[in-house]
Amino acid sequence: MPPVQRAACLLVPDTTYQTRHPSSPVRICVIDLGTNSFHAVIVDAYPNGSYKVVDRMKEMVRLGQSGLSANRLPEDAMERGLQALRRIHTLASGWGAREFLAYATSAIREAKNGGDFIEQVKREVGLRIRPISGAQEAELIFLGVRRVVDMHEPSLIVDIGGGSVEFIVYDGREVSFAQSYKLGAARMTERFVSTDPLSSDDVSALRGHYQSVLEPVFDAARAAGVTSMVGSSGTAKSLARVCAGAHGDEDRTVFQQTLEVDAYRDALRWVVESNEQDRIDHPSIDPKRVDQIGAGALLLDVLVEGMPEVRRIKTSANALREGMVDHFIQQNYARIRKLAPFTDVRRRSVHEIAFRFEWEERHAQHVAATATFLFDALIDRYDGPATDVELLEYAALLHDIGYHISHSRHHKHSRYLIQHADLQGFQPDEKKILVLTARYHRKSFPSADRHKRYRKLSERNRARVRQLASILRIAEGLDRSHFQNVIALEVDVDDAALTIAVDAQGDPELEIWSADREADLFREVYGLEVSIAEKEMRIEGDGIQMGPAPVTHAVPAPGNRGSTSGG
Repeated sequence: MPPVQRAACLLVPDTTYQTRHPSSPVRICVIDLGTNSFHAVIVDAYPNGSYKVVDRMKEMVRLGQSGLSANRLPEDAMERGLQALRRIHTLASGWGAREFLAYATSAIREAKNGGDFIEQVKREVGLRIRPISGAQEAELIFLGVRRVVDMHEPSLIVDIGGGSVEFIVYDGREVSFAQSYKLGAARMTERFVSTDPLSSDDVSALRGHYQSVLEPVFDAARAAGVTSMVGSSGTAKSLARVCAGAHGDEDRTVFQQTLEVDAYRDALRWVVESNEQDRIDHPSIDPKRVDQIGAGALLLDVLVEGMPEVRRIKTSANALREGMVDHFIQQNYARIRKLAPFTDVRRRSVHEIAFRFEWEERHAQHVAATATFLFDALIDRYDGPATDVELLEYAALLHDIGYHISHSRHHKHSRYLIQHADLQGFQPDEKKILVLTARYHRKSFPSADRHKRYRKLSERNRARVRQLASILRIAEGLDRSHFQNVIALEVDVDDAALTIAVDAQGDPELEIWSADREADLFREVYGLEVSIAEKEMRIEGDGIQMGPAPVTHAVPAPGNRGSTSGG
């Protein structure tokens, strides 16, 4: 291979959070009082816009059962709702929740006796219920969904509840349409379904009703150029699981898959044509949704039929309640939010975890800048995709979070924390590579004989982990003091060696010694000798002067990476 020369200034500008002592989180309980079910999520909300889920609880209340057409909550349904809220309140109080947010949707806000139920809950449980409009519900659903779903293309979000369905059109930049329609699965079943399986008359009546009501949705989707659909909430999740079970990848959750429209419509057709026992026997369908899911399936079929440009369907793990959390944080911590610039789902998720476990951010960012710079110089010798530089950066940012538990085995604790964290937007193999790259930043080398998680990887992914971890070890060594002493690097790569010259603010002997000591895995993996020495370089502006002319520009800080050109 031809020799490669690179130079970089590693001075990292402002750190992500710019604070050494973040405020304590506020523990809140958010409750979504839906027509079918009550969902509660207890979270620690941080002033930087992140939150950590502490616990969840779901109660299938069927609040609108047989009462939607009369706009009245049945007495037995109100009692079920009251008991569910008592259990939720007890759970959240046990967790030390300091604030409660309870939002009422379609069934309660439309019921003639909805106010009576709200007053009873306040009197007997001590919870204040806030009814929200359909438009507010759609806005909150969008906040929840965008946190976990990448929507780089114009998309239609469809949230199917029991009483209403929210439609949000996102044109790739902003929401251009957000409306709520009384098309919920329970409401449509009560009004139109009289047979099991659905008769042709039932299907025809439902289709006709959907098509007449959905014209504004179709118009908005066409105007925005929508090419993707995202389903959220219980009915949409169940239907996506039916499709994934027949046509998807069993090694990935439904939230990690993009489903093709033809396969999706096959699953919808099966649901519409199935009888009650078939649906009860299906492992993807909640038994308490068996009687309503046909109406929801038919709604989605009408949508995709009316939008031929939509070829891909995603499913969101988040819905209204997560949007409620996000809205709470915005309203209460707007001035001090620090994660807002991270619009990318993966990057924001990594930084939320880093913040939660009190990372040493300047050190982590310096290591990430060094590691990604070395990766760029070695790209022609790397046995994986060039996009793995992102996984290396994230592993570098998180490699030391195990200090949150203990110092001596922090590499193993980092592996555990990352593995069990709620990382969003990553495929299973990507997460495994990220996790093990961070784990092997120190101590023992990857070994298929001794390490079961590494052994379970494919041969190709093992090679990727070894190569990434070997780079991370050198980068970690070059900030051994954790004081960001190294301010510039010059790298030469040829068929025999990786030669690294470092310039530093002070004596770099500790960094040189540590990086050389940590380079053994690199020597083994890449078959190159490693030589590291001090060299004075002139840094002018955003570049490095080595002799009469600048060789290259500065490497951007992690989170704003650009390409690194060679000299």
